[in-house]
Amino acid sequence: MIPFHLERVWSVLPDILAKMPKTLEIVVLTAILGSLLGLILAKWHLQTGSVKSKIAQSYISAMRCTPPIVLIFLVFYAFPKLIEHIFLVDINGWPKSVFVMSALVLLFSANIAVTFEAAYLAIPKGQTEAGLVSGLSETRTFFRIILPQALVVALPNIANNLLTLLKEGSLAYMIGYVDIMGQAQNIISRNLGNFGLETYVAVTLVYWAVALIIEGGSLQLEKGLSRHKGKRMEGQA
Repeated sequence: MIPFHLERVWSVLPDILAKMPKTLEIVVLTAILGSLLGLILAKWHLQTGSVKSKIAQSYISAMRCTPPIVLIFLVFYAFPKLIEHIFLVDINGWPKSVFVMSALVLLFSANIAVTFEAAYLAIPKGQTEAGLVSGLSETRTFFRIILPQALVVALPNIANNLLTLLKEGSLAYMIGYVDIMGQAQNIISRNLGNFGLETYVAVTLVYWAVALIIEGGSLQLEKGLSRHKGKRMEGQA
């Protein structure tokens, strides 16, 4: 049986945590950019029967059926060749984070688009009609009436998508990006393959901590939005 040294877990934690900003950079930027693209996809997909709807459906289906590691490799190896062929620009020297983020944005946007669309459809159409009848513009109706309610519906799935993104981001080390997982691989290599179990336990603890923060933040935000919604409805009554 491979010996396990608990003290080694705590000794490697500082080195692993030193790369936490790299992991958070990927997660935060991907979530922002992916959400923006996801909103566009959701809007297109809601335009039933249109060309945009078909494009969105094809994109969402293709991305959701592609394994993350495969897409990361495709973006890392094929994307530079495509750019060079079309625009005659060599991007092979770009930071690996750009390629990791590009691949994860493609994946995240497809998943979050489904979440946004489901949350929007969960709100009764009468809410929009009531806002328009009361004199609000379509834009103000969306932001003041529909969006707050849709956020409450979508938050659990948004949190799940963020957790999935966190796990998918751990594959970035496969192309040499040194985040938490990449740092763990470096530590194991420096020790000639020794203390691998302890290092992976340390990485697991870090990911668990980040996941708990995401879940806890989502629950608190959901409670806050629900209370705000309840107070607003009481005021209207």
